[in-house]
Amino acid sequence: MLSQCPHFVLDPKADPTEEARKLHALGSLVPVELPGGVTAWTATDHATAQEVLGHPALTKDPEHWPALRNGQIPDDWELIALVRGAAMLHAGGDDHRRLRTLVSSAFNRAPVEALRPRVAEIAGELLDDVASADRGEPVDLRELFAWPLPVRVICEVLGVPDSVVSELRAHFDRLVIPDATSDGADIRVAVAAIYRSLTTLIEIKRADPEPQNDLTTELIRSRDDGDRLNDQELVETLFLILISGHETAINSITNTVRALLQNPKMLAAVIDGGENAPTWADAVEEGLRRWAPVRHAILRYATEDIVIAGVRIAKGDPVAASLFAAGLDKSRHENPEEFDVNRPTRRDHLAFAYGAHFCLGQRLAKLETEVALSTLFTRYPGLTLARDPERLTSISLQGFGTLPVHLGPEHAARPTIR
Repeated sequence: MLSQCPHFVLDPKADPTEEARKLHALGSLVPVELPGGVTAWTATDHATAQEVLGHPALTKDPEHWPALRNGQIPDDWELIALVRGAAMLHAGGDDHRRLRTLVSSAFNRAPVEALRPRVAEIAGELLDDVASADRGEPVDLRELFAWPLPVRVICEVLGVPDSVVSELRAHFDRLVIPDATSDGADIRVAVAAIYRSLTTLIEIKRADPEPQNDLTTELIRSRDDGDRLNDQELVETLFLILISGHETAINSITNTVRALLQNPKMLAAVIDGGENAPTWADAVEEGLRRWAPVRHAILRYATEDIVIAGVRIAKGDPVAASLFAAGLDKSRHENPEEFDVNRPTRRDHLAFAYGAHFCLGQRLAKLETEVALSTLFTRYPGLTLARDPERLTSISLQGFGTLPVHLGPEHAARPTIR
């Protein structure tokens, strides 16, 4: 049983690659301890993670977690925002399918691909701002480029001002990058501030005499035209799209830029192009595999006793999937810790999860990363790291808090995305 097993402690400060090695050595499904002393199972290899993410008897509905339901998990637990609320993220069954259907069309292939010219335009505008930075000092590429790019894109998709995310940035960060030193009160403050802001935004959009053609307006119409979406689901769905619509892409961009800068031969091969040369899209996929932006997918709950990877999971047990470790599965990838844009298995990853909760925004995140890489390295082919950045301290996310670089000479050519 889970409570009787020795547990591997998941440390937000740990090096994720070293953590993955240790998890692999312990087995395919490992008992772990999350911050706050909360215990769970986690899948460590690709096949087991895929089974966990797609298993019909594992739900994201927290009502199936007895420890949360009976109050053993306090409201100020530092990961509470990752397991409760946010509409479709933690819904199961018919409710999840209903909520997902309402927004899925906006993230299908054709609408996302139609955004490519606008994403490139935004990337170019941001690099115009970066160009004004002092060349004698390192430039924080995360702050000036990787962060605002997906924020501006998702805000345009939703039809909301950039200021909505900018003004709430500290609150969003507080939820996805938990702080073990806090007493948890700031979690409640962050959630309340976000909900107030989004509720006000919805009221303003609803009162607009000339409704716009955007996703927020469509969601409001779904609420007002029938029973497909209630008020809380409307706010929570908007919250989920805003936060997931930029956090993963930020880390995908920064992780892959860093990986390319640390592997100059790989970068040169993509920049040089030519027949059979790797593309920016190849670099994106390998970046997602090697440096998955989501470290651990938390949590799912067993609706009945099940067996996965030879381990009995009792009804009500919480189960995670270590997506970063799954990307380094030796049975799936040769020399998995190497970053190789030519890798045949580069697309064989779980960076955007799997199954019913497979990330709706994965196409948009990939497109944003691809455009970001192409635009950035075409304009600054001599870009170099100023120093290795500090990692985010997070159980759920894998990335860097800054990305200090030296820009190098600017190249005037317009980017070509292959």
